[in-house]
Amino acid sequence: MQRTRPFTAQRLWGMGFIVVVMMVILGIHCVYVFAIFGPKLWSPVAALILFVYHAFFGNLMLTFYQCIMTDPGLVPPNWGFYMGDETKRRRYCKMCNVWKPDRTHHCSICNRCILNMDHHCPWINNCVGFYNRKFFIQLLLYVYVSIGIIIWTSLPEVCHRVRLSWRDMSGSGPPIQLWFGITSVLIGMMYCMCWLLAFTLTNFIKFHMRLVLENYTTIENLEREEGAKSKFDIGRRRNWEQVFGANPSLWWLPLHTQASRPIGDGVRWRVHYTRVIDEDEELPNE
Repeated sequence: MQRTRPFTAQRLWGMGFIVVVMMVILGIHCVYVFAIFGPKLWSPVAALILFVYHAFFGNLMLTFYQCIMTDPGLVPPNWGFYMGDETKRRRYCKMCNVWKPDRTHHCSICNRCILNMDHHCPWINNCVGFYNRKFFIQLLLYVYVSIGIIIWTSLPEVCHRVRLSWRDMSGSGPPIQLWFGITSVLIGMMYCMCWLLAFTLTNFIKFHMRLVLENYTTIENLEREEGAKSKFDIGRRRNWEQVFGANPSLWWLPLHTQASRPIGDGVRWRVHYTRVIDEDEELPNE
């Protein structure tokens, strides 16, 4: 069951980095909204651009909150002590004193076992696991789209200010006023930061989207053999639904409802029957 991640001493220390991330996000946002489109606010085109931008930015902030505050998943109490007819070996965590289900790993930073652990992310001060992996992918996508809107809609204003600055430096135009110069520097910094983030996120998003579609986690991907497929790969559509839920119309929603929550419980996993090999058996020599 999804729950809010409790605050520990480690979590509180990590929130300092979250404050820095928030300052960067809000800095870019404020420069874009107030310095670039503030003077044009009553233009219908500017109002439409800001409306579309804020729709994505609002979801960005909500997914960021969900990534930070959603518990990625705990091993259920007393899970694994009753084996029943199951004969396969189970892994035991001596630090948490729990049996670990498939795809569960111990995070040394959070000092706990995480269901379907992908990796520990300092940008959200949390592990990415079963219950918040959807929010993490959504966060990447909403950040990417928001940055794209900023880059392309700011381009005319950036070009205009560069042209005026060039004329001022060459002495062929009127002198630039102080406020115009300050805002131009801020816009330039914001614009360069957005391009840097766009270049950085492009391959990062491709990597994580591929992992979801192939039903791998980052940890499993590090251990995979070249060309091997995950035994949990049950088809791209169903792999995607295990993270984003069964209802396509709610894949964008940064909330867990009955129709938009990840499919499964993070403990038991469907496997592709042709890729399941008994761990106790050895493949015959060919």
